[in-house]
Amino acid sequence: MIKLGKHTAAVTVLVAATAVLAPVGAASAAATGSHETIAPAGVVTPASYSCGYYSGTVTTKAGQTGTAAQQRIKEVQCLINLGYYSWSTGRPKLAVDGSFGQKTYDAVVWYQECSGILDDGIVGVNTWYQLRNNRYC
Repeated sequence: MIKLGKHTAAVTVLVAATAVLAPVGAASAAATGSHETIAPAGVVTPASYSCGYYSGTVTTKAGQTGTAAQQRIKEVQCLINLGYYSWSTGRPKLAVDGSFGQKTYDAVVWYQECSGILDDGIVGVNTWYQLRNNRYC
């Protein structure tokens, strides 16, 4: 109970755990439909998102090649597609092809601007964090 002047009010505090979703590949991510979890009390909680291509935070940018870079780039492309990029920009979803071309660069810059972080087109630690925890950009 909280006393506010001459009034007393009951306050309920809801605490929920965050779940981790880790579908394998873009097809599995698309197949899951919802990327939020429902806590036992029925409270929708944010999730940490993953498409299953890569789980680290190595800096990823245009011009990188090789299998490891392609997996990181696919993860970036898939995570951007999980958010509102296509819907809010009117652009088609990114091809999850592991190539960091102009469309991927533009999408990363848009995502960084939307998230309020440095918009340099380079996926560093801050961008990885936003991609995995902020679906609303």
